[in-house]
This record gives sequence, C-alpha cells and structure tokens, in this order.
Amino acid sequence: MAAWLSQLLENSAYQNGTVTDRVFGMCRNEDNAMLGRVSSLFWCIWHNRNDKIWNDNVQSPSQVGIMVFAVWNEWFTVHQLRRHNIAPVADPRSVRWEKPGVGWIKCNVDAAFVARSSITSMSLCFRDTNGQFVAGLTQWQQSVYSIVEGEA
Repeated sequence: MAAWLSQLLENSAYQNGTVTDRVFGMCRNEDNAMLGRVSSLFWCIWHNRNDKIWNDNVQSPSQVGIMVFAVWNEWFTVHQLRRHNIAPVADPRSVRWEKPGVGWIKCNVDAAFVARSSITSMSLCFRDTNGQFVAGLTQWQQSVYSIVEGEA
C-alpha cells in the first residue's frame, strides 16, 4: 500500500505548486487505478478528521491506511463487476433483521434507483435493542448508480 503512495509522492512532477496544482496534475497524468487509490486516501483522511471532530474517535495512521486499502478494494471490485456485466449472486439464506446487543443502536440502510429520472435515493433506520425506531433519514441525489454500487 505504502509503495504506490511513496512512488506517487516522490514523482518530480508533483513536487512544486499548491496542493490543488498537485492534485490536478495527478488527474491529468495518472491512470484510473492510481486516481482511485488517491481518492480513497483523501476520502479516508477526510472521514477520519470528521470522526475525530464529531465523535472524538482517533485512529492511528496505520488504521487509516487499512481503511484506505479496504475502500479501494471494494471500489475496484464493484467496478470490475460492472465492467464485466457480472450481477451479484443473491444470498440464498433468508434475510431477517437481528436486534443489536444491549446498549447498542443498529442502523439499516437501503438504496433505490430511478434510472429514467436519474435519481438515487437512500434511507437509514436506527433501532434499539428492542427493535424500537430511534431515528431515521431519507435523502436523494440527482445521479444514478448501479445496483452493485448502491448495495456496496
């Protein structure tokens, strides 16, 4: 993981200018795989910062690195499936909601896609140990993702 990052950062093309200049330089010069890794890194750093600010949860750099690797692998897998038109295999087990442990809250997420309107919507439902509704959220955006991306 660190090898690709040091290779990228040590590239002389990205040694001068502002951060913005460097990022746009990468976008012009690097392939999609490298841009995906860099995007995953930026997103995980941003997520870690927000987790610290809002939840006072601090992760070590190695934990963030592990998260970058997981995010990149998931993104890459989804796009490989999409590129080869491979549909995910349905789990034959019946899916049932399982309550969280005592003192925990469980968040269930789902997505819906309306291709003709170019809309993707998502919903979140938080329930306590007794299965009682605690909070919820619905949101939509003007873009369509594949079912594979939405379910990832």
